[in-house]
Amino acid sequence: MDAKNKRFNLVLVYKLDRFSRRLKDLISIVDELKERGVAFKSATEPFDTTTSTGNLMFQQLGSFAEFERNRIIERVFPGMVKGVEKGNWQGSRYAPYGYYYNKGRKLLEVVEKEADIIRLIFAMYLSGQSTTQIAGYLYKKSYKTRSGGKFNTHLVGCILKNQVYLGKLVWNRHHYDKTKKTLKGNRYIKNDSSKIIVAEGRHKPIIAQKDFDAVQSKLEQNRKGVAHRKGCKEYPLTGILYCAECGHRFQGCLSTARRENKKTKAKRRYYRCCGRIVHYVKCNNDYVRADQIEKIVYCILETVFSGDIDEARLQMLVKSTSVSCSDELKEKLAEANKKLEVNYVEQEKLGKIFSQGKLAEKVYNRLITPLLDEQRDIEERIRKLKLNLIERERSIEYQQLLKSVVNHLDAIETEMDLAGKRGLLKLIFKAIRIDKGRVKDFELYEPFKSLYEGVKIECQLKENQEVTTIPESVSTYVLSD
Repeated sequence: MDAKNKRFNLVLVYKLDRFSRRLKDLISIVDELKERGVAFKSATEPFDTTTSTGNLMFQQLGSFAEFERNRIIERVFPGMVKGVEKGNWQGSRYAPYGYYYNKGRKLLEVVEKEADIIRLIFAMYLSGQSTTQIAGYLYKKSYKTRSGGKFNTHLVGCILKNQVYLGKLVWNRHHYDKTKKTLKGNRYIKNDSSKIIVAEGRHKPIIAQKDFDAVQSKLEQNRKGVAHRKGCKEYPLTGILYCAECGHRFQGCLSTARRENKKTKAKRRYYRCCGRIVHYVKCNNDYVRADQIEKIVYCILETVFSGDIDEARLQMLVKSTSVSCSDELKEKLAEANKKLEVNYVEQEKLGKIFSQGKLAEKVYNRLITPLLDEQRDIEERIRKLKLNLIERERSIEYQQLLKSVVNHLDAIETEMDLAGKRGLLKLIFKAIRIDKGRVKDFELYEPFKSLYEGVKIECQLKENQEVTTIPESVSTYVLSD
């Protein structure tokens, strides 16, 4: 965008491989810069892409950069394998719940507060509680995960299966498949069991071997008794439907429905509140038919985009939304950075007192643990805010997306694949709340909210009457059984 608007006329890099290590990307970017009238130079490498000789040198240097990148990948993977076999944790940015990574010692160390919850989960499961009941107990007691979220059935199940709590390391379970793309990048795929590495770690175990084995045996018995769901998995509204009664999300499920003659049965798609399933809460909200609620959502979209929308208005809406959201995100980022600085100061003070021998080691560990937990939480918040800020600033892609939605609304329902539908609907809808078989209300992200408000104003002018609520045709759809 900046190159197109002639905000600069030269891109200067220290070395070519600092710009890109893939020859294909390098050539493509430089060609695009040329089309925009922007020159490309390296501070330490003499080449001139305007001549045939310089262009040859440029491509040779790019080839060497890609070769070096591939060689690094080839060397890093065996090194990581050896590290795991020696018992070293791979991945200093992430540590499993119950541990934190000590960079100085290159070791996972137990966080007692979290370890107590791990022991509680194993004890409850061995006493006969299901993963749903355990998640419900933790939910009601307001226990939080490291990121500040709530425990759910899936997370409890993952904890019960994780061998890291035995003092072992399990590595290379998944890999990124570059041939399969998702909205966020390459698809994350499970590896074959022969490629997974299990080794003894250097860290202290939290769970005894006999307890872990008993839990695995019980999990296997329970798994055999469950009929796994098969069939259609088309649930594009996952992530945006919420229960108006308990606040939990609705999730897709298949259920048997009788035909009119009451003899034949057929599988039908539904959405149901997951509060009873994930957190064991009492909720009386009914199932809703997937085909009906999806039609309603696409009808809402048609209402949103029913007005006349020209390109100038789209750009104005996207720009104003991007600026306001970016300012808000920058304020939150500055506030988080201040809190992180305060945290560092507190840790430094505590460290000085300990190093002077004025504080016992046990007391130091008890005082430093909550500060380290707070540091990790703030750093994770900062990382998410930075990612959100980057996404908000990608206004060109957002404008293109908005135009495609407006101009090809019919194709969303009929032609777009499941991943595309989910991603797109999450960009448009904040939430759709279901109550007693009705769409109680819904929230839209900007600029779609402004587009919808514009449609209401147009209706108001045409009908010459005040519109104070969402039109009946949108807000009070009834979902039949």
